[in-house]
Amino acid sequence: MLSSIRIRLLAILLAVAIASAAGLSWYFLAQLESLGLDALEDRLAAEAILAAALLGELDPGGAAGAPGSEEALQQVLEEADGRLFSRIRVLDGAGIALADSAGPDGAGLDYSERTEVGEALAGRYGAAARIDEENRYVIYVAYPIRSEGRIVGAAYASAPTVTVMNALRDYRDRLIWALASFIVVTLLIAEFLSRWLSRPLRHLEASAHALADGDLTVRVAPGGPRETRAVGETFNTMADAVEHVVSELRNEEKRTSRFVSDVSHELRTPLTAIRGAAETLLDGEVPPYEASRFLTTIVSESERLARLASDLMTLQRIEGATGELPLSCIDLGDIARRAIEVLEPLLAERGVSVEIAGAAPMVLGDKDRLQQVLANLVDNASRVAGAGTSVRIELEERDGRAVLSVLDEGPGIAEGDLDRLFDRFYRTEPSRTRATGGSGLGLAIVKAIVTAHAGEIEVANRPEGGAQFTISLPALKE
Repeated sequence: MLSSIRIRLLAILLAVAIASAAGLSWYFLAQLESLGLDALEDRLAAEAILAAALLGELDPGGAAGAPGSEEALQQVLEEADGRLFSRIRVLDGAGIALADSAGPDGAGLDYSERTEVGEALAGRYGAAARIDEENRYVIYVAYPIRSEGRIVGAAYASAPTVTVMNALRDYRDRLIWALASFIVVTLLIAEFLSRWLSRPLRHLEASAHALADGDLTVRVAPGGPRETRAVGETFNTMADAVEHVVSELRNEEKRTSRFVSDVSHELRTPLTAIRGAAETLLDGEVPPYEASRFLTTIVSESERLARLASDLMTLQRIEGATGELPLSCIDLGDIARRAIEVLEPLLAERGVSVEIAGAAPMVLGDKDRLQQVLANLVDNASRVAGAGTSVRIELEERDGRAVLSVLDEGPGIAEGDLDRLFDRFYRTEPSRTRATGGSGLGLAIVKAIVTAHAGEIEVANRPEGGAQFTISLPALKE
């Protein structure tokens, strides 16, 4: 297709060049021919007028009305012939040739039927062009001869146009060579222009093939006319979008694969424990006092599976709820106090106190989900902090956003765990978390809820010890 575009550009440019050159050449040749013939007629007219003035002085005033004797007229014309450009005939008042610069054989011929001769004998300038007896194109000019105020004859000048035509033919030949050179130069320029115009399209085609073959990094360098640059920029925008989408799909595929692997791993441990306990009981060799321990294992692992399934469903609902959260105006201080009330028995059992400081602007959100976030963070903080410590909840406004921070006095989080803390099934202390029944999805659910509220969550270690979780949510405009 690109080759076809280039050929079409070449053909169009060449056709325009040839048509323009041919049209201009025809126009100039026609103008030159007209100017040449006009110049020839003007020269004939000048010689006819001069001859009429000179011959008028030779009129003897004969009865026949001829301008002087024929012999005298013939002698004058023959003597002037070498200095004349045209052939001069002297006509009497009846249009009969009395003398001819070409020789005495021309005398006696009748030209009275010619229009230009009639015009001259009537006292006016006459001119005409016709094919002569030698098949030549000849221009004729006739001018009246006056003697003593009377029209006594006419000076009749003629000349073939062969000199003009020869000059035009020579000029035409030169013009044809110039036209051929012009066409060759135009062809070279058209070839250059067509390649220059089609080069961005060829690059675009190659880039499109590369993109189709899986090279997501390919881009088109800006170049060429404005239109092709616009196409290239559009292609680059499309390529960026394709690369982003493919990258997201690949990342999602990796996350899905890791998620399936993690779920399989999480299911394998409780299922193995349940199966082992059940098989032991089926053997029938377990004493009654031992059977209760195996039954307890089956029940606890079943509950763990139920929690895992519940957390997975919760995570799926949150991540799939695009704009479906029941939103209302929420005071984060009230949410914090309700979360503490729910956790109060557990906090008392762990010997951990919780205090709330500061105030934050109202936010728009799902109060149950946000309370779940805060309860999860306080639960985690109280579990790792230990007895005799405190958990602090700080509320503030920062850059037009409502900020909530949960600070604990625990051992902090290992630097290698900070980046993966919100990943699904990621545990900083796997053995202890499984022992307490955690699914490894708590912080993943927290992040999903915060993200669904157009918020952000960060975690960092405090310089004085302990960890700090910070949530930032868009403040509700008054």
